Amino acid sequence: MRPSPYVLLVSSAAFLAILGIMGSFISGEIIILMGATPHPMTVMIGQLAGALYLGFAIVNYYNRTGPIGGIYGRPLGLANLIHFLLGALMLIKLVIDGFRDVPMLILTIGYSGFAAGFGMILFIAPSNDQS
Repeated sequence: MRPSPYVLLVSSAAFLAILGIMGSFISGEIIILMGATPHPMTVMIGQLAGALYLGFAIVNYYNRTGPIGGIYGRPLGLANLIHFLLGALMLIKLVIDGFRDVPMLILTIGYSGFAAGFGMILFIAPSNDQS
């Protein structure tokens, strides 16, 4: 079954917006929660990542009504697939290596779900069933 592009784009926009706001405003606290000492450069990189997440969230939200699997929406779908697939693979590796706290598992499940959803949107043809 192929997911709804509208639902996928809106839910991924919300997911990315939450990550973006957290990265932009509390990246130092997130670094501390991860068990590291915040350095001005790591905090800045976290804030830049948060800005990227917010930008990607806006792009997903504003393209929610357009076609995503067709020729015009394919770049957006591919960008989302690459982002979520590579992120899911990295997070799965961390979980396998022993980082199994609740925030890590939530991120891993979220990234894996969105990777699967965008993969289905892009590579599974929509059904022509009219019933």
